[in-house]
Amino acid sequence: MWNARRIAKTGWVIVAAILVAAAAIPAQPAAVPGGALTIAWPADEEPANLDAQVDPYDSTKLLNSFIADPLIRLNWDGRYIPALAAGWTISADGKIWTLTLRKGIKFADGTPLNAAAVKFNIDRIMNPDTHSAELANFLGASNFKRTEVVNDATVRIVYSGPVPIALWGLSVAPMWSPAAVRRYGTAFPQHLTGAGPFTLVEWTRGDHIRFVKNPAYAGVGPTGAHAGPPYLGQMTVRFVGDKGVLGQVLKSGEANLVVELPTDALPDYRNNPNYHVVLGYQPGTGMQFVMNTSRPGLNDLRVRKALRLAYDPNKINQTLYGGDYVTVRGPLTPSSRFYWKGGDGAYQYNPAGARALLDEAGWKLNPQTGLREKDGRPLSLTFVMLHHKEIGEYLSAQFKQVGVDLKVVVVPGPVQLQRAQSGDFDLIYERQRTFEPDGSLFAIWYSKNDKPGGWAWSRFHNDALDAVLLKTQSASSQQERQALWTQAQKMISDNVLSLPTVDDPVYYGMQSSVKGFKLGAIGDWFFVNDVDVQR
Repeated sequence: MWNARRIAKTGWVIVAAILVAAAAIPAQPAAVPGGALTIAWPADEEPANLDAQVDPYDSTKLLNSFIADPLIRLNWDGRYIPALAAGWTISADGKIWTLTLRKGIKFADGTPLNAAAVKFNIDRIMNPDTHSAELANFLGASNFKRTEVVNDATVRIVYSGPVPIALWGLSVAPMWSPAAVRRYGTAFPQHLTGAGPFTLVEWTRGDHIRFVKNPAYAGVGPTGAHAGPPYLGQMTVRFVGDKGVLGQVLKSGEANLVVELPTDALPDYRNNPNYHVVLGYQPGTGMQFVMNTSRPGLNDLRVRKALRLAYDPNKINQTLYGGDYVTVRGPLTPSSRFYWKGGDGAYQYNPAGARALLDEAGWKLNPQTGLREKDGRPLSLTFVMLHHKEIGEYLSAQFKQVGVDLKVVVVPGPVQLQRAQSGDFDLIYERQRTFEPDGSLFAIWYSKNDKPGGWAWSRFHNDALDAVLLKTQSASSQQERQALWTQAQKMISDNVLSLPTVDDPVYYGMQSSVKGFKLGAIGDWFFVNDVDVQR
């Protein structure tokens, strides 16, 4: 029944302002330890590498959170709270972070989680040989100088300048046992060893991941969760490649929780007392398609503007998803922190205006082919995407009406990354779902991130935009950050660097026997400490 396939998915990631996403199914007073939870998970969310210090995908970070507590936790209500670190301080100039660790914590292999272990992990992330570009950026790689062991329970991270995003980075960076990393070497992703509520038992690629309770777990869960080991005895994640199957496994009993329940299956579960449906909205970029501004045609602002005028994101939402998705018109989704509302009215559907701009740019319509040409070359674009092929097909039909040929190519995650780095695309799916815009807007649009492992895939280099984005990294007040992020979003929109479309809220479906499920502050993150399967 499990039709599994493997396609990694980019980008994961959001905001204290989206507390509606923190809806939860409350835990029952009489939880019974020892239950088993089977989670059906989309196959295109399966990581290429299960180690989130290496793999950049958001699903990897979430899976790692089951077996490795972070130093600082992003709580369900959008607050950063202590986890492995009992507390932290930041120097007045923002350059020195001092973390005090909880005492007596051990990794699942029995080795101590001390300052030396934290230094090992931070240094491993910052080491270019680890290929941890995204996580390193979240931890302030551009300003990173060194990690210092002050004493067994105190570690210091020294920067050359402020790193506003570091709290987010510390909340998603798994802490691994240095002994296990050294012992297993390249096989470590099969033997991940952290200090979390579960331990990794097995990863069968293309099929499932199995976890069992860590009975020695002494961590503190998110606010409202019980302390100590989780209620569940074991948890299995099964990867499902067929959306039709994903929508039916709750009914068949093959799973008791589904991540990303397909929207066309919602009528089967909504208002049905045998099931719960929980909705999580996601901050970040939404499902945007970045333009390669170094390519002929797309290096002309008039052509990029024409593409924006040739389609309507709201019609995509209504036509393809019955309005169950979120319409996105700007660089960030409406539920994002520092969201700029000015993007709501930008680039309204205007195919006549699109045709006029293309004419102005010298791309003339060939009546025989129906395509626009310039210097004997047709305006034909390659559209690289991971999933949601229907969006590409919809855009292809819309663009054809203004004389633009759009070829949709669906590839697995590793191929997408290769094509992004080599520039072998005209438009490409690039999505970041981070709580802080530093991890989405700065990562994607700051031109110096156009490097191996970086996320500036558009090849757009603009000194004015770079200057604004750079200022966000040293802004101290929330008011200043709001003003700068607003300015950056307007500049990104004015330069038409991507095609925003929609954002898919994460629908979680579960049998009514599943209790204690709680979403995080981001719609695609959830906590398992309190989950109990009633028997």
